[in-house]
Amino acid sequence: MPVELDKLPQVVDALVRIGARKVILFGSAAEAPDRAHDIDLAVEGIPPERILDADVAVMDILAQPFDLVARELNPGFYAVVERYGRVLYG
Repeated sequence: MPVELDKLPQVVDALVRIGARKVILFGSAAEAPDRAHDIDLAVEGIPPERILDADVAVMDILAQPFDLVARELNPGFYAVVERYGRVLYG
């Protein structure tokens, strides 16, 4: 089943409230949402101790498979995502 991207504005709002300065959509949902099976998001600015809060907030809104990558916890991977992903905020 393809992913639904209509709730991304709500996700971005929730992540910004938790501290995100930048939110990036990447992976198959950014390139071919009709064939994607999950939504990949990267965030910058959320303190490591709040990542679980961010994960729960996204899960409550999306109710579909997703991955959340934080720059602060994985800077090398985030640098790649930042080059190829689609900035949703920041």
